[in-house]
Amino acid sequence: MLQNRWSLTYLLFLLSLLIFFLIVSIFFLEGIQFSFLNIGLTGGIGCGKSTVLDFFRAQGIPCLSADAVVHSLLAEDSSVIDRVVEHFGVAILDADSRIDRSKLAECVFRQPSSLEWLESLLHPRVQQEWKAFIAVERSGLACVEIPLLFEKRLEKHFDLIVSIVCSDSTANDRLLNKGLRKSDILLRRRQQLPITVKVERSDYVLSNEGTLEFLHQQLIILISKLEKKT
Repeated sequence: MLQNRWSLTYLLFLLSLLIFFLIVSIFFLEGIQFSFLNIGLTGGIGCGKSTVLDFFRAQGIPCLSADAVVHSLLAEDSSVIDRVVEHFGVAILDADSRIDRSKLAECVFRQPSSLEWLESLLHPRVQQEWKAFIAVERSGLACVEIPLLFEKRLEKHFDLIVSIVCSDSTANDRLLNKGLRKSDILLRRRQQLPITVKVERSDYVLSNEGTLEFLHQQLIILISKLEKKT
């Protein structure tokens, strides 16, 4: 009987100790300061990720666009170019024998196996680029824009995730004005998670449904919050 009481007392002591350390940890984390925050920027197609990236750059925040890295690889990396042309044929080339991204997109977004092949070629190289970028930028804020951040389960590589959202109709209008066909927009959107899922998984969500000024106001508030953490 005495032994059982002693065991119960010991268990209560351990439980109290655990609760104490949990409370201390919560208070410590609330006030913790980071010398560096790497931001993962994402959102749906046509939501304005590039616009946000441009604003960050204008505020002096180092930024890298995964899309820009892809464009560079397809335009300048001879090993990538050779493999892409070998796989898809010369029909994807323009009059100057350079890869025409619109022709390439027509191939890959209509054939899932082709998209998977291209992603297996490009994504490791793109990931190498943004990991190197983050390794260099070790103070203040830095931002990497990745359209398929959640789809490729890359959240763990970033301190926080910011998603840019707008309605499909607004995004469609923007993309149609850029020359994309509605059928192409739908094909690309199918490759992405629903906006609602991205919102649930994000640390911060910004609306790009209204004016550019409204978006900039949200970004100014966000940057101010994040700078206080560094």
